[in-house]
Amino acid sequence: MSKPDASNDPFDPLRKLVDDVEKRIDGVANKVMGTDGFSQAMNQTQNLGLRLQQGFQDAMATHLKNINMPSRGDVLRLAESVQALNQRMARMELLLEDVVRNTGSGQASAPSGPPRTRKPPSQRTGEPT
Repeated sequence: MSKPDASNDPFDPLRKLVDDVEKRIDGVANKVMGTDGFSQAMNQTQNLGLRLQQGFQDAMATHLKNINMPSRGDVLRLAESVQALNQRMARMELLLEDVVRNTGSGQASAPSGPPRTRKPPSQRTGEPT
């Protein structure tokens, strides 16, 4: 089997044409993109896109409010609140575990303060009923 000769390749002229067109387009694009006018046009286009996006978000928030549905911001704030509550509960559980571990019997220690010496009326002696 003989190797095909590169000069006999039927697609070689097409490849050369495509390469030439790519080089010309690349040169023109580099000249255009290097100008201040192109930078300003791109900046204006990005600003327009951001304004359109903000307008769409505002319109959607208004629509959701009108149909009594939460917006994305409402759901995010709610999620943050739930997360904060979960963190507080986890800290409380740790504190309770420490209390149980430190008391040994699993029951909380007696409250501090003055002793309770007064008895209910059913246990008092010597008083008229």
